[in-house]
Amino acid sequence: MRLSRGFAIGLLACAAALAPLAPAVFAADGQTMIITGEDYTKWLWGTQRYDGSLYNFTTVPGEGYGDNGQGTEINFLVASRPSKYVEVTARIQSRFSQNQWTNFGGFGGRNPALENPPNGDCVGGDCGEFDPRSNEYIKMRGLTARFTPGTKWVDAVTIGSTDLGMFDAFTIGKVRYIDRDNAKAVLFQGALADRKLGYDLIRVSLPRLWAGPNFNTGDYTAADGAYGLQLKLAPAQMFDIVGIAERVRDIEVDSRDQDYDNGRDVRTRFQNDVYGIKLGIHPSSMFDIRAAAYFSDAKSEPIAGAPANFFAISGFSPVPAGELDDKTYKLNLDINDPFGAGLSFNVEYFNIGAEYVSMLAARREVDVLLTEGRDGAFAFPGPDNSAFGVFPGNATRIGYGGWQGNAQQVATINVDNEFTDFDEPLAETVIGWKGITIAPTWTIGNLDLSGEYSKIDYNTNWQAWDDPSKPINSTTLPNMDSDAGFRSFRNAYAPFQDRETDILVLKGKYLLDVGKGVDLFGKVKWIDETDKRMNDAKFLPYVAGDCPGGGQACANNQRFYSPGNSSSSIYGNPGLVTVGNVTGYQWKPFDSLSDDDRDMDYKLVQLGAGYQLTDNLYSSLTFERYDIDLVDGNTAFQAYQLHTMASGDHTKNKAILFARYTLGGAEFGFNYEYNWGTYDPDFGGGFVPTLADAATAKDFGVPVGSPGFRGRFGGWNSLIERDFKQQRLKAFMKVRF
Repeated sequence: MRLSRGFAIGLLACAAALAPLAPAVFAADGQTMIITGEDYTKWLWGTQRYDGSLYNFTTVPGEGYGDNGQGTEINFLVASRPSKYVEVTARIQSRFSQNQWTNFGGFGGRNPALENPPNGDCVGGDCGEFDPRSNEYIKMRGLTARFTPGTKWVDAVTIGSTDLGMFDAFTIGKVRYIDRDNAKAVLFQGALADRKLGYDLIRVSLPRLWAGPNFNTGDYTAADGAYGLQLKLAPAQMFDIVGIAERVRDIEVDSRDQDYDNGRDVRTRFQNDVYGIKLGIHPSSMFDIRAAAYFSDAKSEPIAGAPANFFAISGFSPVPAGELDDKTYKLNLDINDPFGAGLSFNVEYFNIGAEYVSMLAARREVDVLLTEGRDGAFAFPGPDNSAFGVFPGNATRIGYGGWQGNAQQVATINVDNEFTDFDEPLAETVIGWKGITIAPTWTIGNLDLSGEYSKIDYNTNWQAWDDPSKPINSTTLPNMDSDAGFRSFRNAYAPFQDRETDILVLKGKYLLDVGKGVDLFGKVKWIDETDKRMNDAKFLPYVAGDCPGGGQACANNQRFYSPGNSSSSIYGNPGLVTVGNVTGYQWKPFDSLSDDDRDMDYKLVQLGAGYQLTDNLYSSLTFERYDIDLVDGNTAFQAYQLHTMASGDHTKNKAILFARYTLGGAEFGFNYEYNWGTYDPDFGGGFVPTLADAATAKDFGVPVGSPGFRGRFGGWNSLIERDFKQQRLKAFMKVRF
């Protein structure tokens, strides 16, 4: 339909005349909509030369990781109050992922849907517009409606996105920052009994990506949910009590029900119930006492698709299999300056059950224990921070430097360090830990001193998975990345363990009265850890004298610790090799309880200084040195034949330059790290080293003819000293508008 020029001009004039009336029509109740945003741009550079993604680390298959690239995210926040009873908030955001600037807007790229044969995962943005991780899409990340009806018993009802921050890290934990709007729920909050008893009542839809056995919630996911109730009572200023109940149900359609005429039955794939009670006693400003107890039970149903067991030395799942029940306890005592000299004490007792399970416990960005725990510089078994590094193609992802700072402790094996960069903290599981931490703090003028002594024992100290009646190579407990070498942040279990740990820390910070004030800081840390692992000769894999030496082959006469069960299923005997004129065993036979012993002497020294260069610019320089003498079994143990052995002497150095600059609504950050160090392996004797051929040299970056040995699964461990260097940089810009 064509309009005459005069009619069009008249229509525009009417629209202009009516325009001032529009706000009155659409904002009769004074409703406003507020839209704010953030431009977050990140630059990564590193000498590993990975460019698979704009995150330094992930283990999620197909996602990619990298230490090089530039990318931008945009984040829109929308808020409105349709009335005094209703508030709506929303977040719309793009994501870094593989959206590098070099994608030039995300156009083009290969289309994996048309590839025959498939050309592998989309990595580094190579799929362009054909993959949502590289086509610069924007998606709804959160939408929440909050109602405040003003009734006596209900203060607020929230429907939609929530970070679950109103509950508890041991039960329903706060969701990590980048996932803060991913959880969807219906939440009721209010108070009863003349407002003396507060409550939070919630139903959360269960995250299908990780909240169940094997990191999924099965095939039928729409009805999977978690239910939580928290009651908070503070009858007096000196006393408060909190009770928490959590109920998780992952259900599946019952395949046995084939009668479609009356609907389909369901059955439970995984269930998890947790009950907790927390007490606070506050007798004075000097003393504060807090106690907590949690009781959990869980059950997985293999007939409904959950795993029944795992391979002994490598199994992955966020929850053990089978039926589980356990307890967790904590007691904290804070003593504030009892002598009037600025000296205070924090004391914590903790006992976290080996099979304590809360599927929705906090996975990172919380710290459930007072101790520093381990350091992020050592996160995986291998000396270069690799897992399964004895096999080609399994180089370190995060890099030799690991993460910065000490770890955060979480009460789950479902630890989440995915999509992180090196400047973020590492999270580690504390399932099975028990012990005590004493942490004094002392302020003397411009000097702040703090320290820690922790004595840690383990509820996971056992032999043959704590059930010698069963085969050693099958267990209900997932052994993720194993306890070999420097251990894995997400593993709590091993077939044999007899471990204890002592941690001693002294930290200081001093404000030097020069110019605007120089921040001087430092830390000294010691960790002494022993683990006898196998401590009873009945569990040795073969009978005494089975491998006589002198160039004679092993007889393979198994030793059985119970009828039909032998540790030879994971600790097989070596074959014979001949190198030059010497014939001997390919690796040392496992014939002594000392073959798998672990003894770590760990020292860290940190020194640094920071200065406010201008009103807008702060910078600091930090140096760290790690000296570690580690005995982690010999070639008989060989890091469960899956990982690079780490027995020997380690030195690691870090130089960190940090800067932060603000300008109006903009913030700039800069973090450069230079890592260097050496590893001198010591694998003991009792075997004949072989020499790397051309293929081995190519696969593992070692010289042809250099000594090493091939393990039970064919992996290669080198015996030569290794020198490490790694540089990396992260810079960012955040502009809020």
